[in-house]
Amino acid sequence: MKCLGVLSHLMSKDCILDDESVARSKLAIEQFSKDEYEFLITIGWAYRPDCATPISDVVRNFILENSEINESSIISLTSSRDTVGDAYYCLEYLHNLSMDEMHIVTSDYHVERVELIFNKIFNKFLSVKVIGASTEASNDASTLLHEKQSIDAFNDTFAQSDFSTINSIFSTLATKHPFYNGEIYPKILF
Repeated sequence: MKCLGVLSHLMSKDCILDDESVARSKLAIEQFSKDEYEFLITIGWAYRPDCATPISDVVRNFILENSEINESSIISLTSSRDTVGDAYYCLEYLHNLSMDEMHIVTSDYHVERVELIFNKIFNKFLSVKVIGASTEASNDASTLLHEKQSIDAFNDTFAQSDFSTINSIFSTLATKHPFYNGEIYPKILF
């Protein structure tokens, strides 16, 4: 069995998705409609200080309003603050389910990083396939540099992590990752 996940990008304070989030959502609709997935996961927290709605809920609503996908088929995970969190919280949700494969929709320039992070975090728990929505950012030097820097930061942060247990991954996230250890955003608790 397999599931589909769509990674969120950005939105306005009025819960209007940016072009990348729309492109990702439309590609997720297209993929979900033509393939046989058990369910669709939307991911992302309430990252805007001027908006209490998690972006995963906004993406979920966009998909419901723009497709025939049944509401019960969409799971919204609202704790993730970045790509690493996307992978961790998907693993946390999926680890007791009988899934063999997860397909993940993101932007084209983000595919390499998503493949690396999800494969490391999932540690062969299930196979990963990443699908990239076409963007203009795929040719932007600063975007590509940011992707490389993010990969390097992930590798540094998780260099000593034991990916064979979810508790070890959580521990690294909660103690070493600045989005989760209290350095930038509130510390996560087990």
